Amino acid sequence: MMQLTHKVWYSVLLLSLLTSLSATGQDSIYVRRVICDLSSPEMFGRGMQHRGDSIAAEYLRQELRTLGVKPLGKDYFQYFYFPDTRTTPPIVEAGYQSQNVCGYIQGEMDSMIVFTAHYEHLGMHGDTIFFGAHDNASGTAAVMDLARILSPKQGRYTYVFLFFGGEESGLIGSANFAYAPLINLSKVKLLVNIDLFCGGDEGLMVVNANAPETKSYIDQLVRLNEEHQYATKIGRRDNAANSDHWFFSKQCPSVFIYTLGGPFGGYHSPTDTCEGCGLGNYYRHMSLIKSFIEQLEQLN
Repeated sequence: MMQLTHKVWYSVLLLSLLTSLSATGQDSIYVRRVICDLSSPEMFGRGMQHRGDSIAAEYLRQELRTLGVKPLGKDYFQYFYFPDTRTTPPIVEAGYQSQNVCGYIQGEMDSMIVFTAHYEHLGMHGDTIFFGAHDNASGTAAVMDLARILSPKQGRYTYVFLFFGGEESGLIGSANFAYAPLINLSKVKLLVNIDLFCGGDEGLMVVNANAPETKSYIDQLVRLNEEHQYATKIGRRDNAANSDHWFFSKQCPSVFIYTLGGPFGGYHSPTDTCEGCGLGNYYRHMSLIKSFIEQLEQLN
């Protein structure tokens, strides 16, 4: 067998990698980078120790600026305070100030499609970092990816991107936004919250899929999936106060999407790392969401 030089071997390896990326979707390159950045040790678990949540918020603000997404709030931030003290992860003192990160892309109409995810995580317990790749750097990266995909073009609807703090402490950031909104919630056509988006070998689950105001949307999502087989399956659940869609669901059509099955590194564990976050299904799942958005754009 011919011996490959280092340069030739590198070229073969690169070609193989590019072929693989073409098959699985190059969107995952951007998403992997964002997940790894957010779940790096420099973010301190995106909790309150060393103000890891604020470091992560500044990272997201810079990403939105780079993508050309316009700011909501005070230069993309909406500040809020924690009402209670916690002594277990996420550890926090009452009165601690955090922030939601908020941006938008103006459409032809004021009617909005809103995408949300919580960016903060459990932080640290002693010297142990809870990296939070699956929960929820993955959902944060997916929403940022939507901002990247949608930012070059103006659609009929205005797109809003909200990244919440305080979810792990009781949905505090999203409650703050829902009760003091920076947008007119009566003009929200649909809010899609993404939380836990690594893996997905067994498909996707949609929470609040059967309410009168959301059922037709999820019926449409299911039909798209049946036609194109993006996800292994789409499960449906009634509403629950298990993520940041909850307070909004009282005011506008809101759903929460998460993956079913692995691979991911863990849940509320120090093993929830970037390396453990499987993205083999990401391109297909994002293709489903993009196709769904395209259909929404065509509706009155």
